[in-house]
Amino acid sequence: MNVYKKLMLLVGIAVVVIVSVTIVSLRHLTTTFKDTGQELRHIAEESRQIAILERKIDELIQTVQDFVMTGDRKHMRAYQSGDAELHRALISATEHGGPQERMIVANLNVDVERIRKKAERIFALQSPGRGQQALAANLAAELNQLHAWMERDIVKYQASNAAEMQGLLEQIDRNDLRVHLLFLIVLLTSLSALFAFVVYFHRKVSVPLNDLWNGTEEISRGNLDYQVAVRGEDDIARLGGRFNEMAQRLRFSYAELEQKLYERTHELASLDAVALTLSQAGSLRDMLDKSLLRILESLSGIQPRGGVFLCEPGGEILRLMTQKGLSPEFAQRESVIKMGECLCGIVAQTGELLFTEHGCDDQRHTRSVGEESHSHIIIPIKSRGIVLGVIFLYPQKDFKLKPSDVQMLDAMGAQLGMAVENFRFYAEVKESSEKYWDLFENATDILFTMDASGRLNAVNKAAETFSGYSKVELFGKNVFDLLTDESAETARRLLSSGVYGRQWTELEVVKRDGARAFVEVSLRRLLRKQQSAGYQVSARDVTEQKKLREMLLQAERLCAIGEVVVAVRHEINNPLTTVIGNTELLLERYEGRDRELVARLEVILNNALRIAEIVKQLQGIRKDQVVEYLKGVKMTDLNQK
Repeated sequence: MNVYKKLMLLVGIAVVVIVSVTIVSLRHLTTTFKDTGQELRHIAEESRQIAILERKIDELIQTVQDFVMTGDRKHMRAYQSGDAELHRALISATEHGGPQERMIVANLNVDVERIRKKAERIFALQSPGRGQQALAANLAAELNQLHAWMERDIVKYQASNAAEMQGLLEQIDRNDLRVHLLFLIVLLTSLSALFAFVVYFHRKVSVPLNDLWNGTEEISRGNLDYQVAVRGEDDIARLGGRFNEMAQRLRFSYAELEQKLYERTHELASLDAVALTLSQAGSLRDMLDKSLLRILESLSGIQPRGGVFLCEPGGEILRLMTQKGLSPEFAQRESVIKMGECLCGIVAQTGELLFTEHGCDDQRHTRSVGEESHSHIIIPIKSRGIVLGVIFLYPQKDFKLKPSDVQMLDAMGAQLGMAVENFRFYAEVKESSEKYWDLFENATDILFTMDASGRLNAVNKAAETFSGYSKVELFGKNVFDLLTDESAETARRLLSSGVYGRQWTELEVVKRDGARAFVEVSLRRLLRKQQSAGYQVSARDVTEQKKLREMLLQAERLCAIGEVVVAVRHEINNPLTTVIGNTELLLERYEGRDRELVARLEVILNNALRIAEIVKQLQGIRKDQVVEYLKGVKMTDLNQK
């Protein structure tokens, strides 16, 4: 039988025994306490009934005594009411009492009947307080004797109840002792079952498991010759036997594991050496040359010769980029092969590693016919599933390709693929960076970048020439320091508005020599990882354009003035001629006659002639005068003196 089944059976038997003993003990105790409780309730009920009867009899006797003393008829009515209650109490005691109580109640009924007769004789007297005092007193004395007799019977009954109560208390004490004995039996039974279980568990489970634990400790320390002691034929014993078999197999496989670990370590060292070479290479050809040399040195069972083909951008041909141990004639002849041609072309086309034990006898080996028979290992150089080239190696004759070798060679091809792609990406990025930097540096517009606070971090030559500052001086300088106060405030509003690249804004700049110039700027926000990284600003020098606009505006204003002057001359000369002619006629008429009038007319004539001279001078504005303006540019000068 299995150990766990034996344990379950032993535990089940122990539980059944303990539960059975406990149930029997509890049932016996329950029955005993139930009987004792019923007896206690019965004695208590009898005592209560006797106490009620005793109280009612005392009340009746007292009522009769009061009637004898007073002769009042109300006591007779009270007696009749109390007698009815006593009668009902006697009937209740007879119905619910036991044999002993019924016997006592029967005796009390006899005594109560005597009392009732005595009381009727007393109540039959017309006036016990006056004429029949002696008879009433005798009857009352007899009643007292009957009452005393009844009191003795009741006391005897109470003494009997007290004796029964004492017996019940003694029985309760005996039951308490019996309860302790029963619990002691249950406890001893439980402890016996537990002891038997512990002994069996220790012998059949704990000791074998401890032996297995010691065996695992010895195995973990490297003692693979350790054998566990096997006792019996149960499950744990079979487990010990299996443990010994496992230790033997572990000892045999340990040597194989060490060998595989050594080979794996060598493979990882090879991969690490290739990765280190990739990180130290300076150019693509240098990287391929060093990587091939490291692969040939790291792999065992490989001849010290091989090479690397890379696919041309068109994807139609493979070009030999580097080789080791091959003859110059071979390198010259095999410098270029087509995609899908020979073994290397097939691997470049399929992207799958190829191993041939007799490569020259393979029908796919279409080049180098007539050479000595040799084997091939051709590894695809891939990145993101795209074949970028192949590595071809020459294994020795006794070389066997294992699955771990395939994984290692694929990993080397993937490493080289990422390195080749990174070098090509780096070359493209470098070319693109140089191209865009040239566009930025040599642009005719002023270009610069700044951070969010306005500090410059890149400027082109145009910005350097315009501002008068060198690039070293401009780097880190705040762009707001180069603007006038009003333009700086305008620039801050432009940055805070968030309107970028949609409009050109004119700002006034203070150059290094203090001269002021005007530029039109447009900016856009630079983002890095969806976060603002500053601004790119494009600016144009519009100082000369602004001056030309101002001169053009001035010319337009002067032209308008000239047209106004012509109109004014025409409108003034006509009435002025009339004024001058009439004034001269008046002077001729009144000369020598009215001196005051002549003086006034002379003043009028002089002022009119002065106005005519001024109008004559305004006529000169209409004549065009060409002057040299700037750098050979000639313009019409309207500002005539």
